[in-house]
Amino acid sequence: MTEGGAVSARDQSARLEQALADNATLRRNASSVAHDFNNLLGVITGYTEMMLKRLRADDPLRRNAEAIKRATEWGTALAQQILSGSRRAAPAPVPVDLNQLVGNVTRVLQPLLGDAIELVTRLSPSLARVSANPHQIGQVIMNLVVNARDAMPSGGRLTIETGNVGQAVMLAVGDTGYGMDDETRARLFEPYFTTKEPGRGSGLGLATVYDVVTQCGGQISVTSDAGAGSTFKIYLPRVAEIAAAVPKPSPPQPPATPEAKTVLVVENEREVRDLIREILHLQSYVVLEAGDRDEALALSERHTGRIDLMVVDVGIPPSFADEWVIRVRASRPEINVLYVSGYLSDSASVDAPKLGPLLQKPFTVGAFTKAIGLVLSRAK
Repeated sequence: MTEGGAVSARDQSARLEQALADNATLRRNASSVAHDFNNLLGVITGYTEMMLKRLRADDPLRRNAEAIKRATEWGTALAQQILSGSRRAAPAPVPVDLNQLVGNVTRVLQPLLGDAIELVTRLSPSLARVSANPHQIGQVIMNLVVNARDAMPSGGRLTIETGNVGQAVMLAVGDTGYGMDDETRARLFEPYFTTKEPGRGSGLGLATVYDVVTQCGGQISVTSDAGAGSTFKIYLPRVAEIAAAVPKPSPPQPPATPEAKTVLVVENEREVRDLIREILHLQSYVVLEAGDRDEALALSERHTGRIDLMVVDVGIPPSFADEWVIRVRASRPEINVLYVSGYLSDSASVDAPKLGPLLQKPFTVGAFTKAIGLVLSRAK
């Protein structure tokens, strides 16, 4: 401090450096958590899809498997938010059917509501679509439903309603719980503000709801009184309806001629490696597996046959992935590569490897199969 009490330039510089260091550490930790989370979601998503392929349409377990798949999709969206932070633009909006999202969320959360809470839905059959990211809006609905449930520990009624209001589409979530006083309503959307007991909530749920709604160009209002329940109403701009184009018939595809392609999978997470192997076996590929790059390099040198493709987990730092592929290509110049990553959120990142396309974890069975096919077709 100077004699006048002002902070010196040296002190300011030291504080700024410390803040930047803390911020960098936080980003690294968040990226690491998101990577592990993506691996877990990838395993859940992949095996759930494989279950769905085997379950009949009338199988009572199919509904449960579909609910798991939807829940992992929202988990994927959350992981992407952690990875992207404020460094990237928000995902491009698409026309979204709120009625369908409400149905998806309520099917997933119904078991969590319990028998003491009555769920009532009043969904407009002629509801217009809104322009938004469906995963983000799904998370908004989920947060509001969970908040309503927590406000009714002894039971009550949870009502979800949709409707067209002028040039907007309304989504309302109401409960008959304990409600809020004026002070609580005034701070409702502040980050980390919560009235719940420690360990019951972070205080970020409604702040996230507010951010998503405002980013979509919408508005949110709250009606609540202590002891008289709460109703959240969200208004999102409606999308003008466009006449659907008549699809042209696809030309008949020539019958596939199966070829015994060989794929080397380089993935340190055993569960993810097992999943990739099963997907590849379903497509009749020959699979070689390695838990790390040293093992994969040795396997590549020992294998006497052709290796058509490597599926390589990017890892940290991402630039090392390209360097390792160059080492493999020194003896196998014809080998192709597909990168998979739970760290990077898109291939346009400056950190992304450049020698092959990047598939973000967690990927669906369809997305992985398509990516493999595209890489191999380009190699012909």
